[in-house]
Order: sequence, then structure tokens, then C-alpha cells
Amino acid sequence: MSDKIKSGKEVIDEFFAEIMNIEGVDKKIVEKITALYSKGELTDTKIQNALEQLLQEELDTTEGKDDKD
Repeated sequence: MSDKIKSGKEVIDEFFAEIMNIEGVDKKIVEKITALYSKGELTDTKIQNALEQLLQEELDTTEGKDDKD
């Protein structure tokens, strides 16, 4: 282990670099949040909008499958 103290930005950058490797995470959510972080747009409103968009996409997909029955 290194004796170097990491800055907050370094810790967060490391977290976002490794988040996809965490078992059980939803890949679509991680991709959206990571993209927002990379663009410097990680705000409450942007996260909420991204999650609502994913939910709507999932609902549209589910409704499409239900209509085929």
C-alpha cells in the first residue's frame, strides 16, 4: 500500500474507473452516471433525468413485449 494520500478527485476518479467491476451493479445505470461524471455534469437533476430516461426505455421495452401476447 502506498503512503501517498490521494486527493478527493483521485479517489472519485478511481471509483468511476472501477465501478463496472463491482459485482451486481446495473451496467446501464453505471454507464449513464459515468458518462455524466466524465462530462462534468454529475448533478442531482442530470442523474434524475438519466435514471428516468432509463426507466422509460425499460417500460417501453416491457410494453412492447406485452403487446405481442
